[in-house]
Amino acid sequence: MNKSDLIRLAIAKATEHNRGGKMTGKTVLGLAVVGVVVLVAFIAYRLILVELITSLTHK
Repeated sequence: MNKSDLIRLAIAKATEHNRGGKMTGKTVLGLAVVGVVVLVAFIAYRLILVELITSLTHK
């Protein structure tokens, strides 16, 4: 084996591990649900914070 064959073999072994990882429909749906929950929680937090600030300024 010469140097280029060794380099080619090393690259093939390094990228062999990264070929998996297909995303199924359940994975995409789960990520979408988590994203929606985080977005709704952030909006609720902002609304509560705005309500708290406006109630403090009126007193």
